Amino acid sequence: MLSELLQNKIANLFKRDNRETSMERIKYTFESETLFEHESDAVRYGHTLEHILKNISVIIDNDMQIMGRVAMRIPDEKEVEEILKEYHRWWDMSLEERHKIVLFYYNNAWLKCRPYWFTSFGHLGLDYEDMISLGYKGIKQKAIDRLQKSCNDKQKEFLQGIMICIDALTMFTKRYAASAMEAGKKDISDDLYEISENPPKTFRQAVQMIWLNTLVSQKIAGCGVLNFSRMDKYLQPLYEADIKAGRINRDEALNIIAEFFYRNNEFMEQTDHMSDDTSGTTDTLELAFDDPNYLTVGGLNADGTSAVCDLSYMMVEVANDMKLRNPFMIVRYHDGINEDFWKLCCSAMKSNATVVVYNDDTMIPALKYFNVDSPEVYDYGFWGCNDPNIPGHEGSLRQLWMNMAKPLELALNRGDYPMEPKKAGEERACQFSLEDRMMGLMMGPYYGIKTKPLDEIKTMQEFLDVYEEQFTYLIGEFRKGFESDLEIERKYTFGKMRFEDCFLKGTIENAVTWTEGGTKYHKIVTQGSGLASVINSLYVIEEVVFNKKELTLSELAEMLRKNYVGYEDWQLKFKNKYAKFGNDIEEVDKYAKILTDIFIRAVDKFNGPEYLYQMWATYSTDRAFTLMGEQVGATPDGRFQKDPLSENQSPADGSDLAGVTAMLNSLSHVPFEYITGGPLNLRLHPSAIAGEAGVDTLAALFKTYMQNGGMQLQINVIDAQTLKAALKDPDKYRSLCVRVTGYSAYFVEMGEKAQQEFIERTEHTI
Repeated sequence: MLSELLQNKIANLFKRDNRETSMERIKYTFESETLFEHESDAVRYGHTLEHILKNISVIIDNDMQIMGRVAMRIPDEKEVEEILKEYHRWWDMSLEERHKIVLFYYNNAWLKCRPYWFTSFGHLGLDYEDMISLGYKGIKQKAIDRLQKSCNDKQKEFLQGIMICIDALTMFTKRYAASAMEAGKKDISDDLYEISENPPKTFRQAVQMIWLNTLVSQKIAGCGVLNFSRMDKYLQPLYEADIKAGRINRDEALNIIAEFFYRNNEFMEQTDHMSDDTSGTTDTLELAFDDPNYLTVGGLNADGTSAVCDLSYMMVEVANDMKLRNPFMIVRYHDGINEDFWKLCCSAMKSNATVVVYNDDTMIPALKYFNVDSPEVYDYGFWGCNDPNIPGHEGSLRQLWMNMAKPLELALNRGDYPMEPKKAGEERACQFSLEDRMMGLMMGPYYGIKTKPLDEIKTMQEFLDVYEEQFTYLIGEFRKGFESDLEIERKYTFGKMRFEDCFLKGTIENAVTWTEGGTKYHKIVTQGSGLASVINSLYVIEEVVFNKKELTLSELAEMLRKNYVGYEDWQLKFKNKYAKFGNDIEEVDKYAKILTDIFIRAVDKFNGPEYLYQMWATYSTDRAFTLMGEQVGATPDGRFQKDPLSENQSPADGSDLAGVTAMLNSLSHVPFEYITGGPLNLRLHPSAIAGEAGVDTLAALFKTYMQNGGMQLQINVIDAQTLKAALKDPDKYRSLCVRVTGYSAYFVEMGEKAQQEFIERTEHTI
């Protein structure tokens, strides 16, 4: 049960103004631009961090055990104007120049809050085990030792930057220790002095060290979206030692976990970063302003035993009590998982805690397929929006949202794009523009290869072969552009460092940043998007053209080019009369495997030892399924031009009519042993799992899905009536937290478009 103190603090979170900004960070960042402008990249980065940490306020909360927050205030209009002026000075340049400086970014709002000489990407799984086993002194010693070996000038500068950053963190922690002593909190001060250089000796010290590091990482360096990895597993030895020595009891440890979870919400704005139609998102001046942090519990160890431990239970309990957005908790299911723990997790999900489930029995084989080695494959986790991560062994998120409806359209038009046909003589060096490669989206017209005339395609297999040709061509075009970009990056970024380089395996040992090969793994999350839309379309093509022979491919393509104008009866027939994915119908569901096989073959063709970055397949759209749909013409499933595609792994909206069991059976046809991540959103009516029996029902349903080869589940147990009531009276529903894609959001803070998309999700009963 949460303390009254934390309950009051949580209530106050929803009274804050989203315009609050860490103005001290901005001030000292601006100062550092000229203070260190003549230094090398890595040294300049380190001194910028040091300057900020030396000067920002240190805040001691006398009613808390875990220290660390930044001073926030609302800037006035003149201050906002001046800040934005600087941001424009930094980033108003050509895409080519941006690329040389920052390599890639997620959107312009993300970019504007980051200075060009002090960028870090976020979406990171730092090596927290090394952090708490070596301490800052031990990590610095690694850099000192590496300096004694052969280094070129850039490598020396890189290692110097690392050491400056570590010294800055030590200094910052000692500032907190001194302030805690002044406040009369000697025990807290002693903890802080201990961890300022040395490895933590107690559970509380370890949590404190991780939190202060997180505060700096996200609110100063801008490393949003962290994966705390298997926190239950690596903190369990310290917890056990404290229990054995009588330094702590279970309730005290629960309170420490609760404070850590609270801190993860306190320093975030209560807005939705994916809703670009809300002022809290568009107007923010903050770094990592509402980014989710991930935390993994349970799962298998490398020796095949279960990692479920005391802290696994305790962390789920706290998440269930708090029901906040952060951290986004991943429970790793495996065959033979402890039944009591499994039911606890399902109970938390039933009560709308931020808890989701992944399946070790599909995830580990999928990661091994993409050449992730043991033992680190057993420590997999997530960041971003259900993006897989091997913590400590890789850097940030590079991604491609592969719009799988694009090659379908190309296959039906011999490589042309009907909404903007290719001009005679028009050629491109790469189908993916630089901006699309940097952000990972497929915007605007894409053209394919000229495949054989539709009238020459006589079987469904021949059509699938043409679809695969177009699919493979687009993946190859992305690889071509990416490799060209990488050559430029190597020229302009060698010798740079980022905050995360201090805490990744291999960067110090190799004396090079992760982007240029410092870590063991480098991946491009290749997110197959529009899964159900394409499955449904392929089924319609088979039935209408090749089985029933009601239309030719040319006739079908013509009505799609015309967006069903003049063919309204056919559109209604395709949409409402033909079976859809999500209803446990074999003739439709078989295309889940067929499409996945095409996807994997295309990815495999452009992976291999000749490439530093490997593509890992996932099925995901995040919240971009509406944007992706705007880039695609009408499709054979009855979808109109520019309408949204199906979201993530879910059936197309409103098409899964046979119940939740049928829907999960359909998803089980996806060979998830080749897919490394992505969400399945499921909304259940509360009456479907009411009472204690509801937990048993949910536990059995979800376990069956996992045993049948499912990969992931995230649920919202809420009815449309409640959601609509929240729209009418948002103040009454400020704390209504919902799972969106790979993050949670407060429903009333989401944009209007996102709210409507959420309400329109199928509401299941069991």
